[in-house]
Amino acid sequence: MLAFARLLRLSLAPSAAADVIVGVLLGYGGLWPGGPAPWLLVAASLLIYHGAMALNDWADRVADAQTRPGRPLPSGAISPRLAWAMGWGLPALGVALAAQVSAQLALGYGLLAACAVFYDLRGRGPFLGPLLLAACRAANLFLGMSLAWAVPGSQAPAPTVALVLPALIYGGFIACVSLLGRLEDGQGGAIGRRPTLYLRGAAAMLVLIPALGWAQFPTPSAWAWAASVGLAWSAAGWLLRATPKGGWTRPLIGRAMGRALRTTLPFMAALAVLHAGHSESARWIAAGALAAVPISHALRRVLPPT
Repeated sequence: MLAFARLLRLSLAPSAAADVIVGVLLGYGGLWPGGPAPWLLVAASLLIYHGAMALNDWADRVADAQTRPGRPLPSGAISPRLAWAMGWGLPALGVALAAQVSAQLALGYGLLAACAVFYDLRGRGPFLGPLLLAACRAANLFLGMSLAWAVPGSQAPAPTVALVLPALIYGGFIACVSLLGRLEDGQGGAIGRRPTLYLRGAAAMLVLIPALGWAQFPTPSAWAWAASVGLAWSAAGWLLRATPKGGWTRPLIGRAMGRALRTTLPFMAALAVLHAGHSESARWIAAGALAAVPISHALRRVLPPT
């Protein structure tokens, strides 16, 4: 069971689930729609996300045998054939779950699954890889928002161009984190100051979140906007504190990468809390995202996220 949990990177499950939950909240203008549809989308996203992790390890099994022999596939704990089946089967099941909600969402989740699979098998280039990962996580958030207008008879506010902004900012954040991750893995040549630049880029995306209170929401509550500023800017500062006083080394990059991955949850909390002044659901979701931070941190000690 531990080997399966490591293969699927279950320590990242709270982060992937938060993307969709906060997306649903934003799409419905801070309200929670109720019913099974949001939870079907959460399950669909998790199946695609973690299935793609299994396919990722299957694609890396030869290289991992040389550099990470303790991983589930090279150690023999899980067979490559089973990992391959999970890598295709779990995303397919995720798309089938999305189809229970609407045909439009089935198409959207099908494209998300295709993007994840393409990254695993062909999209590992120095710029293409981070762009694909950013697209996958941004789409995860955006598809949660899409529930609001993909279900017939929805009472959600009409979609606006501003709804794309959270997904774009989140995609920029994930792109910076992914570029940092390539350096952790020994890819991309000399390290130099690039980790510092990537951390600053991710922090800049966090700092932009409170601006959505004016761009996206007609009447943001003053205290909720202030809470979003506090959350987002504190997370940005915490992320920047990973910058060493001396030069970067691969272990230091690994620790910074762990911080960056855990910051996805405060990122979602800062988005959710923008609605907290008018919505009890938003307050609970923001609190849940923050409560998941120590859970995710505890899980990563046993289930490495990268």
